[in-house]
Amino acid sequence: MNLTRRSFLRATALLGLTPIPRVLLGAAERMASTDDRILVVLELSGGNDGLNTVIPFEDPAYQKNRPTLAQRKGTVLPLGDPGEGKGSGGAGPGAAELGLHSSMGALRDLYREGAVAVVQGVGYPNPSRSHFRSMDIWHTARPEVEDVSTGWLGSTISRSRGRLGALDIGDDRLPLALSGDLHVPALRNLDWVDFLVTDKGKELRRRLRALNARDRVGDVERVRNLALSTLHDLEGLAAMRNQPVAVQYPESRLGDRLKWAGQLIAGGFESRIYYLSHGGFDTHAAQKDSHAELLRQLSEGVSAFHRHMKAAGASGRVVLLVFSEFGRRVRENNSLGTDHGCAAPVLVVSGAARGGIHGAHPSFDDLDDGDLRHHTDFRRVYATVLEDVLGTDPEPVLGGKYEKLDLLRMGKRARV
Repeated sequence: MNLTRRSFLRATALLGLTPIPRVLLGAAERMASTDDRILVVLELSGGNDGLNTVIPFEDPAYQKNRPTLAQRKGTVLPLGDPGEGKGSGGAGPGAAELGLHSSMGALRDLYREGAVAVVQGVGYPNPSRSHFRSMDIWHTARPEVEDVSTGWLGSTISRSRGRLGALDIGDDRLPLALSGDLHVPALRNLDWVDFLVTDKGKELRRRLRALNARDRVGDVERVRNLALSTLHDLEGLAAMRNQPVAVQYPESRLGDRLKWAGQLIAGGFESRIYYLSHGGFDTHAAQKDSHAELLRQLSEGVSAFHRHMKAAGASGRVVLLVFSEFGRRVRENNSLGTDHGCAAPVLVVSGAARGGIHGAHPSFDDLDDGDLRHHTDFRRVYATVLEDVLGTDPEPVLGGKYEKLDLLRMGKRARV
């Protein structure tokens, strides 16, 4: 009987003890340094309508192309002149005529505090309007290669020789972005972690320890040791999960995932990279209400996460990057929705952000087959966080040299 930690986890799964999160052995002992910078990547799956997220509400072309979906002046939450707030370092022209969707009040408050950098017109050459192809491009940072099995973060982790730990939270399968030579653990959901702090969970822990105290022989001893090792990992995570949180997170799937990431970071968990997703953005029909709710969840979740990090004294070293695989078309369709487009904004949220609008809004007079044309390659955003946050050389990861953007107030850190 050849028992390993992995086979034990699989065996318990077969006994109906699912879902058990895959965690790293001894995770509770491996704590991150308080000096380590952390990157949290939030993917908006399905193609977020950037034009109804960061809105050029004063432009008549916006109103004309969206007779039912356009947010009207008086409804939009104006961002105002970024020069009026803290840290507008990268502000581009037209900032005073832009606003956020009316459901994004919490994020607008963060923007006014200087904690949100909005990068306009982000995309890549020869854009694909296919979810799968475009997501592959964003996940690998290699538009020129179609058959790629290594993601941009997976490559970064491999090149660091494992010094940059990563964790995926909540996805059904590991994102391509994290795929590479080294294993990245994933927490599919928190059921087992949450269970351990209940009365029944405490009783299970007591019985497992009592079982381990009996006579130990052969493979039975190995099973017990594996059980206790797994229990030890889960208890470490449960302790972080059960720690008090100084802010109120929204009751949503995204809110729970961001809360979990925040608790792990505040608790000193070793990961330098966290990956989360927020789905449902493929809004081909009846977009108005569903998109508003998705943006509300995004806004309130991101705001709670940032304030959590601020309360934990970590907001200056934690950077949240929010992206989607593409934007939506300028003109709404006959189903009161929007179809696949091209360029869209990227958000960077951090206490170290150079808050404001970075770059001009793409012109309605220079469209790419009816879509907003990009002017900022997404790999420039990646180059910025790779070097400034993770301390790694962007060039071998991205397959070329891409000029960094002035998005963060962080000194250059030593390479890992």
